[in-house]
Amino acid sequence: MRIFLENDTVKVELESFGAEIKSLVKKENNREIMWGADPAFWGKTAPFLFPFIGKLQDERFVHEGVTYPADKHGFGQRVEYEVAVQEEDRVVFRFVDTEETYAKYPFHFELDIEYVLLDNAIRENWYVKNTGDGDMYFSIGGHAAFACPQAGKEGLRNGQYVKLYGAEHKSMIFSLTLDDKGLVTDELRIIDLKNGSFVITKEMFEKDALIFDGEGITAAALLDKNGEEYVRVECNAPVWGIWSHPDEKAGYVCLEPWYGICDYEGYDGTLAERPYTQVAKPGETWEGYNVIRI
Repeated sequence: MRIFLENDTVKVELESFGAEIKSLVKKENNREIMWGADPAFWGKTAPFLFPFIGKLQDERFVHEGVTYPADKHGFGQRVEYEVAVQEEDRVVFRFVDTEETYAKYPFHFELDIEYVLLDNAIRENWYVKNTGDGDMYFSIGGHAAFACPQAGKEGLRNGQYVKLYGAEHKSMIFSLTLDDKGLVTDELRIIDLKNGSFVITKEMFEKDALIFDGEGITAAALLDKNGEEYVRVECNAPVWGIWSHPDEKAGYVCLEPWYGICDYEGYDGTLAERPYTQVAKPGETWEGYNVIRI
């Protein structure tokens, strides 16, 4: 089901399946901010990542001695959400665990995803309530894809910039790298920065996403070839992913705040021991957020 929100500055279209943003329009110039989900490159717009980020070793996890299957990025993007609250500038999507989810993820929970329109932004609040008897372990994050202004024209995304707020004082930053199975390796990639920004090159995404782990980033933004910022994602997540399709003709870039991370090669620990795993105690509600500002 599609839900529409609007205020004086922005119009938003949301989908209840996956609780996903499908369109974000700046009314001043009628400019679409979100990627159009062209399946030739990537048929999604802003999938919600829960209860995993990325790939897990052997596509499984261990909890209390039992091994369970684990899909990439989890099932949060592949389920229908109830519309629990709907107002002119606010909506709350809700998903409660089912027998099907419990069989592969042994926790009882209530997940709310709230979208609230601000003056020139949309805030996405995440609430994970543990309704079970034991500690609940999970990862959570965003995967929003933003349309490059030059999409459909010569040059596409190349020559545009990503700005990392919180890294303005650094001349370089280190990115983790992924192997061909989507697992983190020991190799680090150096990304040169100028005033916290780096240029998008033809080869940038040939080895999957850039992953910045514990670098103190408070927001990530996209800048056009003239250095003008056109979208920013603000979040206090400890890990950030920057990703696009390896084909330079793909006219989008994803800015992804992660409360979690992909498994490292050869990881053999439990779900609770995974780096950046979040915990909700019985009866508690974990809260997180991100803001898309245009």
